[in-house]
Amino acid sequence: MNAFVLVLLALLVLAARALYVRLELAGWERLWRFTSGPVTVELRRHAEMARFDHESLDFPQPREFRTLSMRLGGIPVWSQQSIVSLPADVDARIGEVAAEEFDHLFTGQFRRTWAKQTMRTLYSAHH
Repeated sequence: MNAFVLVLLALLVLAARALYVRLELAGWERLWRFTSGPVTVELRRHAEMARFDHESLDFPQPREFRTLSMRLGGIPVWSQQSIVSLPADVDARIGEVAAEEFDHLFTGQFRRTWAKQTMRTLYSAHH
């Protein structure tokens, strides 16, 4: 009976985490998605005015957030986030910043074209 309760609790925690991540990223724009069987990898983004607790700045700054995540059967198993500060003049139009406008500020896997380049490389390696 104890093993059954532990398994049930573990499943409930996994379901709660999946729901939490899904709700948190629901409003974020999807830049790309790759699915292979039960594994899904996707990149999402959003831009907002943000201030972090450890900063000495008095006011929020324009920032773009991107999250690369992997799900196995719909359950999030891994994620990584990248944040870049945007120019100060972006604050007036923060909700309308296009993904390609500051794409060059992000490293490889957080760029819009990363999935296409990777798939092209994998395809050419096998053919």
